Amino acid sequence: MRTGDSLTEIYVYENTQLLEQLEEMLLDSEKNAALEKAHIDEIFRVMHTIKGSSSMMGYEGLTKLAHGMEDMFAALRQNLNAPKGAWEPIISLVLECVDFFKVEISKVQSGLAPDGDIEALHGRAVALLHMVSGEAPAAAQPGKPTTTAPAYNGANGELRYYQARLFFTPGCAMESVRAFAVVNSLDGLYTRIAHEPRDLNVNCDEAIIANGFLLYLESPYDGQEIEIKLSDTMFLQSLEFFELSSQEGLALLAAPPAAPAPAAPEVAPQARGEAPAQPTAAQAVPAQLAAPAPEQDSKEAAVSAPKGITHNFISVNVGKVDQLMDLVGEIVTTESMVIKHPEVVNLHIESFEKQSRRLRQLTDELQDVVMSIRMVPISSTFRKMQRIVRDMSLKTGKEAQLVLLGEQTEVDKNVIENLSDPLMHMIRNSMDHGLEPAAERLAKGKPAMGTIVLEARNTGGDVIITISDDGQGLDRDKLIKKAQERGLTQKSESEISDREAYNFILAPGFSTNEQVTEFSGRGVGMDVVCSNVEKMGGSVSINSVPGKGTTFTLQIPLTLAIIEGMDVRVASEHYIIPILNIRESFELQSEDLIVAPDGTESIIIRGKCYLVRRLHELFGVPGAKEDLKSGIMVLVESERGSVCLFVDQIVGEQQAVIKPLPSFIARILGRLPHLSGCTILGNGSISLILDVNSLVSNT
Repeated sequence: MRTGDSLTEIYVYENTQLLEQLEEMLLDSEKNAALEKAHIDEIFRVMHTIKGSSSMMGYEGLTKLAHGMEDMFAALRQNLNAPKGAWEPIISLVLECVDFFKVEISKVQSGLAPDGDIEALHGRAVALLHMVSGEAPAAAQPGKPTTTAPAYNGANGELRYYQARLFFTPGCAMESVRAFAVVNSLDGLYTRIAHEPRDLNVNCDEAIIANGFLLYLESPYDGQEIEIKLSDTMFLQSLEFFELSSQEGLALLAAPPAAPAPAAPEVAPQARGEAPAQPTAAQAVPAQLAAPAPEQDSKEAAVSAPKGITHNFISVNVGKVDQLMDLVGEIVTTESMVIKHPEVVNLHIESFEKQSRRLRQLTDELQDVVMSIRMVPISSTFRKMQRIVRDMSLKTGKEAQLVLLGEQTEVDKNVIENLSDPLMHMIRNSMDHGLEPAAERLAKGKPAMGTIVLEARNTGGDVIITISDDGQGLDRDKLIKKAQERGLTQKSESEISDREAYNFILAPGFSTNEQVTEFSGRGVGMDVVCSNVEKMGGSVSINSVPGKGTTFTLQIPLTLAIIEGMDVRVASEHYIIPILNIRESFELQSEDLIVAPDGTESIIIRGKCYLVRRLHELFGVPGAKEDLKSGIMVLVESERGSVCLFVDQIVGEQQAVIKPLPSFIARILGRLPHLSGCTILGNGSISLILDVNSLVSNT
């Protein structure tokens, strides 16, 4: 997708949202093995919208497939009692179409043409259409589509005339394109149509914003059908709709006015000796949709405008939010540099210190507000996992249900984008390795249907996500044996803790499956999960009870932009250690130190041995303290283990705005180990942020 191609952006965004909502609704409906009337209407509306927007973009294949699905659901709207056994293939077909549309829309987003083959799906839609209609499939004729036009109610051959005025939601953008889509959506419902503005091929956004989009139609259909269609318009703020006399309709269709027509016809019915035309009950516009005429006084409009059309949300480009977040980071850094400047700190000016505290309070509030803008509920990602469970249940023959908890937990949008793949792998792992087949579960006294629980909750600056199943659990002995065969450990079985044994499944290429299947056996999956989570600054832990189930716990920072860290000094250099990874800090007692013959240093803490790593040796810092008893030990841990870091001094807590290392350093030195980025301290100097996972892995 080309940058700045707003039309394509709107197409991708709106249809992606529709497909996600549709998939969620279908998964809920599948549990009842039927579709309710509201669901049928919703699917019809979604397919109609996709058809119209795809036609507008010139995507013929997507238009044809959406039209075929629309036809099928138009028939279902008239006959809600589908033939026995039809609901399951209908729901499966719609889900497959959703997948197909997602793939094609992702091509559009990447700047490619949506060129997928629709014929198989379209053919099934046509077959199901005939099934729900109770008709025999018609033989396809050359050059003619096999689908039928939607059978709208009320077509009786008598031509009637209607006027409609639509106002779009303020700020929705591309009003001219949306007006074109409205006209396209009415295809098949009119014999003649006129509109104002007349030419929608030019930019007439301002005119539509000011005066609305005015339509005049000649149609053999009941006005209620047309009004329903117009009410389905996306980003519709208000709608006026009523029937005209044939004389008025013919006059307006012949020459629509250059200026917007008033809400009532210009020709007074009394002048023709007729009673004023009134909308029928079916045509009457609900009060909450009525908008004041553009000529109305602004104060009067403000008073009479219905509360139902007040909008508290606007769409904002994510790039702008990211840019705002970067600016806030710069403000936080600059504020710290000003307040902590050595020449100012030593002055002890009371008024300056008072205003500095106020400035810090304001920057903290600004940072919190911007962070809240980036926060989105994790529910959308969680609900995608329902599809994984559903599809794997069908393929593996295992009965399973997914229970979602804490769906409204909010996480930074960038974290959400990186969570989908790890969660998908872990749900698949629970389905394939964790849950037993129904017969085996019944033999163990368990219910035939297995349960997977996906839960999220906030804990301070982190979000905790757990994936639990009530399956067979992990076999500790089998894991240790496989790890010893692979050379992953030299310890004896008695020396390996349960936690270490379970963590072997996070090693690259590790698998206990003897046979390679569609889902597992290649040793790829859990190591990718661990790697992706660690890239986000998070960790993975595993707990299992044999015969009762396994729980995976992901601890992830709420945001990838700012971390809470501990500023430590080594000689004149400063480093930031994420507080998430710090277990404790202490001064070394000589009796706790162990030095191996090869010079490797370790210390004993409450009966456990930990390797010591001197930061000044790791990074080649001259002038640092050499005596371990003269500095500070910081015990850090990750799911890969723990290690003690030796530093000269702990300076204090530091809120670090994470920045990537300068590109010229990467070009000259390549990827630097043990570092995840850098931040700017209050005195203007750069501090490196340590990658604890890397430090532990290389011990």
